[in-house]
Amino acid sequence: MQNLSGIFEGPVWEKLAKTANGRAIGYGEFVGAALFDAQYGYYAKPKTRVGYGGADFYTSASLKEGVFSALVESSAKNMLRSAGENPEEYEFYEIGAEPGSQIVKGSKTARLGEKIRIPARAIAISNELLDARPFERFAFRGGKWRKRVLEISGAGGGKVRARESEADPSEEELAHISKYFFAASVEGFSLDISFDALRLFGEICGAEWRGVLLFADYFRTAAEICELPLGTARAYKNHRAFSDILAEAGERDITHSPCAGPLLDTAKKCGFKTFPLMGQERFFMKNAEGEIASIASSPDPFDPKKRELAQLLSPAHMGAAFRILACLR
Repeated sequence: MQNLSGIFEGPVWEKLAKTANGRAIGYGEFVGAALFDAQYGYYAKPKTRVGYGGADFYTSASLKEGVFSALVESSAKNMLRSAGENPEEYEFYEIGAEPGSQIVKGSKTARLGEKIRIPARAIAISNELLDARPFERFAFRGGKWRKRVLEISGAGGGKVRARESEADPSEEELAHISKYFFAASVEGFSLDISFDALRLFGEICGAEWRGVLLFADYFRTAAEICELPLGTARAYKNHRAFSDILAEAGERDITHSPCAGPLLDTAKKCGFKTFPLMGQERFFMKNAEGEIASIASSPDPFDPKKRELAQLLSPAHMGAAFRILACLR
């Protein structure tokens, strides 16, 4: 387990030092400030985050030919048809859309900071929404789970000292870990869990609407997470990944891999029929076969859509890294 204590600087840290006022803060509070602070947060800044060139990372939705969009649209409509529904009676609604973009052209959107208002009949979609929510960090030490926290103090010259220590998790946190991650109870094991993402997903599923929910993300199963002793937290800048998530707060994306199990359980409690978590390639091959065949049948060997399709479906590229969480109500 990597201890991230050190000396840091920048407006995010200065503001955190003032608001903490001597108390220890959880990693969730740090990640929330680094990503979403209204003045200094990474997602609050008017910069290009997704794509190529000067961006920090790219996603399936940022590829230029729009193949991901076509596959999402085709999959959702086919799922509704299989359920005996007319897809034309449902509206696409994207949650967490990047500024100036959307997965499906013409869809309604809820961007950062906007209230989520899902239509009564909807196809609710998102791409990498939950992995960017604030998360807490836990470590198994001395035969029990401990919550990793940060003690923040001034270090002079506009710099801040952050020292990692440990605190007692809440009963709710311990119950969650025991239910989903019991196999991770190994000395030195680290877990990254976003209760904020679970809360947000619960609000989305708990709202009064019917239709399809399709979320694409770096989802992992609980069993997979229990095989990753260093946790899944990472930061991105200029298409490079970093394990030190505390450095350059507000200047880098910070993310983790959401666990699908608690999310699917939440959807079931809200009356959704859930489907097994699938890799992007398998999900699209199952639900967008016609669209894939149409693109693949192009006689042009240099068709850019064919190249993009291969990139989305290939396990060596995006096909295995991204997974689709699908529900129907």
